[in-house]
Amino acid sequence: MNKRPPRNGEKLEIEKNTLLVDGNALFKTGYFGAKNQYNHEGVHVGGLYSFLTILRKLLTEDLYHRVYVFWDGNFSGKLRYEIYEAYKSGRGKDYINGTQPIDESELLQRRMVWDYLNALNIRQLKDEVIESDDFIAYYCLNKEPNEKITICSSDRDFNQLISEKIRIYFLDLKVYVDNVNFSSYFCYKQENSALMKIMTGDSSDSIKGIKGLQETGLVKFFPELKERKVTLDEIINGAKAQQKERIENKKKPIKVLDNIINSVTDGIQKEKIYDINYKLVSLLNPLITKDGIENLKELIEGTFDIEYDTKDAFDMMKRDGLDKILGDFRYPDFLIPFKKLIEREKRIING
Repeated sequence: MNKRPPRNGEKLEIEKNTLLVDGNALFKTGYFGAKNQYNHEGVHVGGLYSFLTILRKLLTEDLYHRVYVFWDGNFSGKLRYEIYEAYKSGRGKDYINGTQPIDESELLQRRMVWDYLNALNIRQLKDEVIESDDFIAYYCLNKEPNEKITICSSDRDFNQLISEKIRIYFLDLKVYVDNVNFSSYFCYKQENSALMKIMTGDSSDSIKGIKGLQETGLVKFFPELKERKVTLDEIINGAKAQQKERIENKKKPIKVLDNIINSVTDGIQKEKIYDINYKLVSLLNPLITKDGIENLKELIEGTFDIEYDTKDAFDMMKRDGLDKILGDFRYPDFLIPFKKLIEREKRIING
C-alpha cells in the first residue's frame, strides 16, 4: 500500500506481493489426499483438482502480483547426494537413472498441472538436479527490498527463511506461519531452525542427526533455544558444562550430551556430522548451479504473451471433466482469481 502521494513527479514504489509454490509438495497433498476424486469418465483427477483448488484459495486470501511454481526434476537432490550418499534413500530416489513416478496416473496429472499453469500464465521452473527448495531459498535471499513473499509448502526446512517479509503457508497445518506467531507452532526460536536440523537430522530426507537426540530433548537441555539465537559452539560448550557439573555432583553423565560433545551419530557422516549436515540443511546457502541461477533470472525477467487469457484453461477444464466436479454454480467463477492475476501482469507490462 502506498504511504503518501508522489512528489514532484517521482514514481511511487509499490510493495510487491509474491507467492512461491513448492510444486511437488502441493501436488502430493492433493494427489494423496483426494484419492477418490474421479471425473465423469472414471479418470482420477484428484491431484489436478486439488492443486488448482488450493492455489485458487491462496489467490483469494491475498493479493499477489506474481506466482512462481518450482518443481523437482528427475535427478533433483543430486547435489546433496554427492555430499551424503544416504540422502533421501528412504524415498527410493534414483540418482543414477533418475526418479519418475511409478503410477501412470500421477505422472499424467503432473503433466496436466504443468499445462494448466502455462495456460494460466503462472511461471514455473524445473531443473534436473536442483531441488525446488533451493530455487525458493535463492529467490528469497535475493528478493527486492519492497517485496513480500509467501512460501506454500509443507517442508519445515523453509522455517529458516521466515522474516518480517517472508512467511510460510503450511499445507498440512493449513495456516500461515510468520515471525510473529512462529512460537505457537514450534518449540524453538525461528533463528535456530537450521541448528535444530543440523543437530537432530531430518528423517524425511534420511539425514541422521546426533545419536539419541530429538528436538524436544535438545530444547530441554538448552531452553535458551526458545529465547534467542544460539550457536553450535554454545551448544557443545553448554553440554560440556552440564556434564562437568553432573560429575562434580557425583551424578552419572548423560549419554546424549556426550554424543553432542563427541559428534556421535549412526549416520555415515561420522565425526564430520556438523559440517556435512550444515551443507545439507542450510537454505541460507542454497545448493544451486550457475545455469540454475540464470534460468531463474530468465523466469523472473521474462514476460508472457499479454493477449493470453483464461479461455484455454476453461476449455481444458471441460475436457478433463473439472466443470462437472465443480458444478454449475462454481465452475463459471472458478478461474476469476487467476484471471485477476493475469490482468495485474498486463498492467505491469504496459506500465
